[in-house]
Amino acid sequence: MRNILVLINRNFLILYKNISTNLFLYFLFPLFTYLIIVSPLANVFTMIMKSGMSYTYHSVPALIFVCTSMLSLIIPMTIIRRDKNNNLLPYILSTTVDYNMYFLSILIFAVICAFFEFIISMFLAIQLSDSGSLVGLIISFNQIFYFSIAILPAILFFATLGLLLSNFFIKSETMVLILFFFFLIISFGSATFIPIDHYNESFSIIIEKYNIINHLYNMLISILKNSNVKIGTIIISLIISIFFYFLNIIIFLKTDKIK
Repeated sequence: MRNILVLINRNFLILYKNISTNLFLYFLFPLFTYLIIVSPLANVFTMIMKSGMSYTYHSVPALIFVCTSMLSLIIPMTIIRRDKNNNLLPYILSTTVDYNMYFLSILIFAVICAFFEFIISMFLAIQLSDSGSLVGLIISFNQIFYFSIAILPAILFFATLGLLLSNFFIKSETMVLILFFFFLIISFGSATFIPIDHYNESFSIIIEKYNIINHLYNMLISILKNSNVKIGTIIISLIISIFFYFLNIIIFLKTDKIK
């Protein structure tokens, strides 16, 4: 446990070294996403067809979900890429730290940073919705509390996915492309920014039945509607996250032996 805390502290020290740049990016990502995607779409989708819910109540959870999920995905990939490119990973694993401690420390660090991004995204989304909407977003403290719990499965899902993907994408160009691909999948392929009513019927059925990302996002929508959250979504996402984590370890050990 002490080794894990040391590794987490190491990542925080590196983060603190560039604190101004990092804070700027943490604020800039949701701000630009709102201005480039949410604001134009708000003029198109004034009301969601079937639910009758204002688009603000759809876009705010979408902004929070997308920004938090993307940061959860990015952090493990960038940390492992940095350690591999600087030849620090072999040195770290040659000490009393084993691969499980190393990956757990990255996972915990990613969860903490992603939750920080969740807070920033929520603050900006609520503030911007109030200024850009006729109604704004009315959200209670209880709903904000439930949001903070409901976002955790999504953070774990994408953080473990980031660990897994780090085994395949080391070059910066490749990593940027795969992150852009996932941004498109999360933003537009999972009915987050665009209401599912506006998708092709057959595609919307596939999203509703098989897209775990859409189910994770819908947990936030359910909270805004004061509806029950599906426990099955949480269980399935946690099982997939555990699968991603151990698959990452298996692939890492195999590639490490080959080297």
